Amino acid sequence: MPILTVKVIARASRCEVLPQADGSFKVKLTRPALEGKANEQLREVLADYFHTSKSKVRISSGEKSHLKTVKIEG
Repeated sequence: MPILTVKVIARASRCEVLPQADGSFKVKLTRPALEGKANEQLREVLADYFHTSKSKVRISSGEKSHLKTVKIEG
């Protein structure tokens, strides 16, 4: 199960997953960081990027932070 370190940028002009040199990811999202909307979109974007279902992407820490730890099952 891969564990990723992700820096989230909410309210960007477009969705984008950018791998970083240190092995982490920067993810740009169009939704605001209100009421879990950005977290929901983050799960969708990462599931698409890693070709898996959204149910296998879980935010394990950083739910209310722009730095998150994400686990992907499978």
